[in-house]
Amino acid sequence: MNSTPDKFRYKPGDLREIWIVSWPMILAAMSNYFMTLVDRIILSKYSAAAFVAASGAHPFYWANTRAMMAFMIMTGVFIGQFNGAHNYRQIGKVTWQAIFIAFAYYLVLIPCALHAKLFLADTIEDIGAPYLAIMLLFLPFNLAGFGAIGSFFLGIGRTRIVPIVVLLSNMINIILGLFLIFGWGEGTEGVVGACQVLGIPEICVEPILKCLRVIGLGHCDGMGARGAAYATGIAQVIAFLIFLASFLQQSYRQRYHTHRPELSVKLMKKCLPLGIPNAINSILNSGGFAIVYQIIAKVCTEEDLLAFTIANSIYLFFWFFVDGLGKGLCTTCSNYIGSNRMQPIFNVAYAVVKLLLIFAGVTAIFMIIEPRWVIHLFSDATVTVRFRWVFFGAWVALIAESFRWMLQNILISGGDVRFTVISNVSCFWLAAFTPIYILVYCLRWGGALLCWQFFALDSCARILSDSLRLRSKTWRCKAMKSAQSSQVEL
Repeated sequence: MNSTPDKFRYKPGDLREIWIVSWPMILAAMSNYFMTLVDRIILSKYSAAAFVAASGAHPFYWANTRAMMAFMIMTGVFIGQFNGAHNYRQIGKVTWQAIFIAFAYYLVLIPCALHAKLFLADTIEDIGAPYLAIMLLFLPFNLAGFGAIGSFFLGIGRTRIVPIVVLLSNMINIILGLFLIFGWGEGTEGVVGACQVLGIPEICVEPILKCLRVIGLGHCDGMGARGAAYATGIAQVIAFLIFLASFLQQSYRQRYHTHRPELSVKLMKKCLPLGIPNAINSILNSGGFAIVYQIIAKVCTEEDLLAFTIANSIYLFFWFFVDGLGKGLCTTCSNYIGSNRMQPIFNVAYAVVKLLLIFAGVTAIFMIIEPRWVIHLFSDATVTVRFRWVFFGAWVALIAESFRWMLQNILISGGDVRFTVISNVSCFWLAAFTPIYILVYCLRWGGALLCWQFFALDSCARILSDSLRLRSKTWRCKAMKSAQSSQVEL
C-alpha cells in the first residue's frame, strides 16, 4: 500500500502490513462493542430485568448499525480506490456524501424510535423500548464519526487519531453510565454503592460528586437502561465532534478538500447502487437475528434466555476484532485494486487466515475452556452443563462467521455487492431463520443451543458460496472494472 501517504515498510500482502492497517480500525470497532459490554455489565448489577431487556432490544439497534456501517464500508472502498489511483480530490467529497447519508437516516430512525415497542417481545418492551428509542436517535452521530470520517482516515492510511477517540469516548461512556444508570446521592446511595459492587475505587467518582453538589445537583435518581443509552449516545456525539475537527484540519483541506461539504449527484449515483444493497443485506440478516432473540425471549426457559443473553454479549464484544480486521482488509484490497494489482489480495487473505486462527484460540479460552469468568461478570447463576453448551455453540458460530466476514469484505472491495446480497440473504433465511422459526417457535423444540448451531450452519454455507465466487473470473472482471472507474474525476 505504498500509494498511501504513510509509507509502509513491509512488502504487499505481508501479515505485518494488514495488521498495521487494521489495528486502528479494530480499536475503533472496539469503542462501540466495549461501550455495549460495559453498559451490559453495569446494567446486570443494577437489575437482571434491565440487563435482559436492554440486551433483547439491542439487536434492533445493532441491525440498523450494521446496515449503515455496511454502507460506510462502500465509502471506504471508494476512498481506498481513489487513494490508490492518486485521485485525492475525490476523497473529501465522497466522505461528505457518507456524512450526509448518515444524518439523512433520521428519516428511518425517528419512526422506528417512536414505535419501538412494536419490535420487542411483550416480556421486555416496558424497559427495552425506551432504551432502543434513545439508542436509535443517537445512531447517526456514530455513523458519521466512526463510520464516515473513520473510513476517511483509514483509507488514506492516517489512523493515529482513532485510538485517541476510542479511549476518550469509552472513558466518557463508563463514567456517564455509572452516574446515569444508578443515579447519585448521599452516602452509599446510587453511584457510590455501584462502585463498591463493581470494585471501582470511590475516589474515581468523588470529584464529580463534589462538582455536582456545588452546582446544586446533589441528588438524582438512577435511570437504569435509559441511563445506559444516554451515556452511550453522549459519548458518540463527543467522538463525532473530535473526528470532525480533525477532518477539517488545514493539511486535509488542502490535499483532500475536506472543507467543501458539497452534495455530488454523480458520486451519490456511484455510491448508492453499491451501498444500498449492502445495507439491505445487513439489515435483513441482523434484523432476522433480532427476531430470533424475541423468539427465545418468548418461548424458551429463563436459563436458556440468560445463557443466550450472556453468550450473545460476549459474541458481540469479540466481534470488534473481526469487524475492524474486515474493514482493514477491505481498504487494503481496495487500494490494490485501485492501483491495478490483484496478486497481493490473495497474499493478504492468507495473512488474515493466520490472524483468525489466533483469534479462535484466544476466544476459546473465554467461551469454552473457562466460561465462568465471563458468566460471573453478568450473573451469579450456577454455570450448568447447559450454559457451557450454549457458550460452545456461540463460539463455533463466531469463528465461522469471522471467516465468512473476511471473504465478504474481499468481494466488496472489488465492487461485487450484488452477489454478496443474494448469497447472504438466501443462506441466512433458508439455513438459519426458517428452521429456527419452525423448530423453536412453532414446535417448541430445542432452544438457545440449536439457534447457535443453525447460525454456524448459515455461515458455513456462505463461506462455500463466497469462496467459489472469489475464485471465479467474474469477480476479477468486476474488480478490474471498478479499478478503471476510480481513475475518473467525478
